[in-house]
Amino acid sequence: MYKKIIGAMVAVSMVIGGTSVMASPGKDLRILPIIVNGHKVQFPDTEPYIDTNGRTMVPVRFVSEKLGGDVTWDVATKTVGIKYKGKNITLPVGSKTVSIDSTMIELDTAAEMFEGRTMVPLRFVSEAMESKVSFDQAAHSVLVSDTAFIAKVAAGTVKVTPWGRQLSGEASTEWNKLSDLPSYFYNIKPIKGARTNKNFMSQNNEYTEKKYMDMWSEEIRQYYATQLNIDYRTISETTFTNSIISHMVDRGSYYTAMDKEVISGYVKWVKKNKVIAKGYADPEISMVRSENGRTIVKTYFKFMIINATDSAQTFIDNYDVSPSSDSFKLKLGVWYGGYSDVGVDSNFGNMQYANTKMTSGENMFVKGRYKYSILTTTN
Repeated sequence: MYKKIIGAMVAVSMVIGGTSVMASPGKDLRILPIIVNGHKVQFPDTEPYIDTNGRTMVPVRFVSEKLGGDVTWDVATKTVGIKYKGKNITLPVGSKTVSIDSTMIELDTAAEMFEGRTMVPLRFVSEAMESKVSFDQAAHSVLVSDTAFIAKVAAGTVKVTPWGRQLSGEASTEWNKLSDLPSYFYNIKPIKGARTNKNFMSQNNEYTEKKYMDMWSEEIRQYYATQLNIDYRTISETTFTNSIISHMVDRGSYYTAMDKEVISGYVKWVKKNKVIAKGYADPEISMVRSENGRTIVKTYFKFMIINATDSAQTFIDNYDVSPSSDSFKLKLGVWYGGYSDVGVDSNFGNMQYANTKMTSGENMFVKGRYKYSILTTTN
């Protein structure tokens, strides 16, 4: 179909540029990955964010329990309690005064309620649980590691990627397998002549330098921050189009004009179909491979359709799809999570590895290349 010509992009804002990292709750439309002892934490609903004080706020239960803490909630006093190795850590919601056993500590950020979750400052909680916290700005992620994990990495008994993810050690001719990804992630029928993940990452050149691969990830995150977060009541065709195009490979004015016409038709559909949606894309950049001349980044998608007359056509990726993609009704008001292939490429100029951007208008629902499920919520 004509729509599916949507292809390459021009680059505008890069890395932490397009959206402020110092965002209020819900304002930064990118997932902020939290990696605890080499494993990425997946949240069923509310995502971590960086508050206006510059502090990373996380739903307390999911991170604390991964570090071995036992979390409690006092309804009467609205206080979070964490028991860890004999310590009693308390954080009253709305108060900057917290405690570790009988020692009172004054923080510059208070625990708060957001979207029904108790959000706490990650650094304080992690360090109170004897863990080190570091922010990988280029990858837009936070690494939390306890002393035992750090010792294992130092001793070489645990191997990690440049992004701090633990390798499983499982033998595979195709993948550098991570220990925290579901088995179906790797169930991809190889295409003749394709370059596997293992082969791709073994290249000893600029194309696999972390700094450039982090740029590709940010292009994907920002592209889908625009595509997945839409509201028919407020969408601006000009703003939406410019944002989408800015993260696509520049193939020249002729193709850009066609892409803009396609996007214009989609925006009209959003208004007619009364689409309201929100979501995130989180590229698994260390799992990159190539097929048919394109670089393929398997990406985690998390999205919710809040309102739509036709819930089968809500995003550019599943609107008026070509025969290669699926379009089906999605449930309203629930979070979906899962993985799909995303294609990126360069415009074949100099510094190709530094100019890699989105190439395709259909990624999320390509037949045989995605799997989503409704996320279950555990309070």
